[in-house]
Amino acid sequence: MKGTVKIAYWDTEQGGSRPGILGEVKGTPTIRMFKPKKKQGNTDKQKVVLDYNQERKAKDMKRFVDYQMPEFIEHVNGEKELGAFEEKAVRNGLPQVLLFTSKSGTSPLTKYLSTEFRRRILLGQIEPSKNNKSIIDKYEIKDFPALLVILPTTSGDDNEHNTEIIRYDGSSFTRNKLHMFLSTHALKDKVLAKKKTEEAKKEPAQKSPEKEGVRTEL
Repeated sequence: MKGTVKIAYWDTEQGGSRPGILGEVKGTPTIRMFKPKKKQGNTDKQKVVLDYNQERKAKDMKRFVDYQMPEFIEHVNGEKELGAFEEKAVRNGLPQVLLFTSKSGTSPLTKYLSTEFRRRILLGQIEPSKNNKSIIDKYEIKDFPALLVILPTTSGDDNEHNTEIIRYDGSSFTRNKLHMFLSTHALKDKVLAKKKTEEAKKEPAQKSPEKEGVRTEL
């Protein structure tokens, strides 16, 4: 799991008080996972705490971590959801990344990439289905998996907005190669999510100047 999750341990017999984040420990060994809540504004301070109570074998522990890894992926199913995905990317000024998978489900590698590049790209996953056939044909996807980066471009005197499609042409879908590819096209700085209250905020109705006896200048 190196490079995917951080693993640490606390020796209960050492001196000093236990860090509060660890919570109460009733017995040893205790294996506990901390992951950020998916929806919490622009911070990752709030955590979901999970105790591991399964077999103490490497394969079982890895399966647990793989399943519980956080993900920040837009699962696209059909043209309508693709439109919503594109609109969200444009609204937040994020490069669009489309991953066409060969099977259903989300891999641990995809979860890792979505977390690593959170708020620097918008990652959408498109699975092979009847609803997605038109999208697969639109981007001329012949082999799976496939990865596309869609960047906005501006051309012409009228500042016409177009897009540039960059296809990942690597020989393998490994963590290091995909990380390097996305690092080239992701934003350098994170884009903070807009608060719903600000998006929905409406300008208050202007009171009549005649009734107030005061002239308001905007």
